[in-house]
Amino acid sequence: MIIKIALSLLLLSFALFVSDEILLTLGISKAPELVTQCGLFFLFLAFLLLVGTGLVLMVDQIIKSLIRYFSAHERIHRRLLFIEAKQLQLKQLFFFKAQQVNYFHEHHKKRLRVQDDRRQIKALLVIIDKDLQHIRNRIPKNDYLSLIHSRKQFYNDQNLNGLLELQELIAHHASHNESS
Repeated sequence: MIIKIALSLLLLSFALFVSDEILLTLGISKAPELVTQCGLFFLFLAFLLLVGTGLVLMVDQIIKSLIRYFSAHERIHRRLLFIEAKQLQLKQLFFFKAQQVNYFHEHHKKRLRVQDDRRQIKALLVIIDKDLQHIRNRIPKNDYLSLIHSRKQFYNDQNLNGLLELQELIAHHASHNESS
C-alpha cells in the first residue's frame, strides 16, 4: 500500500514537471515556478515515504530478531548446543588422554622389557661363561673359538634368543663329550 502511494506521488511529481514545461512553452510566468516547487515537494515526499518505510521495516525486523534471540526457546536451544559441543570436546579430550596413557604405558612396558632382557642377558652370559670354562678342555679349539665368537656376537647384538640357542649348543657339547 505504501509503495503504491509513493509511486503515485512520484507519478504526480513527473506530471507536474511535464506541466511545468508546457506552461513555460505557453509563456505563463509565475505558474511554472509554483508547479516545479510542487513537483519537487511531491518527489521529495515520495522519497521520504520509501526511505521511512524501509527504516521502519528494518527496525521492526531487528526488534523481532532480538525478541526471538532472547526468547526462552532460543536460550534453551543455545544452551543445548553448548552442552553438545562441550560433550564432543570432552569425548575428544578423553580419546586423546586415553591415547596418551596407552602410549606412556607401552613406552614404560618397553623400557621394562628392555631392562629385563638386559638383566637376563647378563645372567645368561654368566652361565654361558661358566659352561664354556667347564667344556673348554673337552672340545676342539676351533669349536671353542667359534662358541666364544658367537657369544660375543650375540651379546653385542643383545640377541637373547641367540644366547639361549648358544647355551643349548654348549649343553649339547657338554653332554656329548661326557657320554664319549
